[in-house]
Amino acid sequence: MAVLFAIQQYVYLAIDYTKIIEQINRAPIIKSQDKKLMEAISKKERELAKVIRYKQAVYQDWKDNEISQTDYRRMREDYEAQEKEITTTIKKLQNERAEQENGVDTENPFLVAFRKYENVTTLSRDILIDLVDSITVYEGGNISIVLRFADELRRVQDFIEVNTHSEAV
Repeated sequence: MAVLFAIQQYVYLAIDYTKIIEQINRAPIIKSQDKKLMEAISKKERELAKVIRYKQAVYQDWKDNEISQTDYRRMREDYEAQEKEITTTIKKLQNERAEQENGVDTENPFLVAFRKYENVTTLSRDILIDLVDSITVYEGGNISIVLRFADELRRVQDFIEVNTHSEAV
């Protein structure tokens, strides 16, 4: 009975989340998170340009005999390490932004799997196989249910939270 009740609650949740996602995807909103990511990318690109300028300047200083070759090599290696680190950060931010732009749609595996059982009143083997990863019964009667699609559920919840947050424009 407890397993059926838990599944019914997640079915209702999937239906509600589907409605919310449909509203979010229809609304012409600019996500506050997207704006923050764009600002972070822009800031990192400015940092990268600055490091590249410094690297070029140190080369010129070496050519003009203002610094030794040893100092030049050490400084160049430092700037190259900074350049690599900033480039990696920019790529991560761009990937995060691309993933967020793809967002979540109503065909998310969690939503699809649980909506399929909208009017479930009894448990069957098929329902358990489709929706439940494991059930653990503890001494004293406590039950722990691990549902399939937990990562997808978290992704849906994060998407809804980001896009319904009060900072969204």
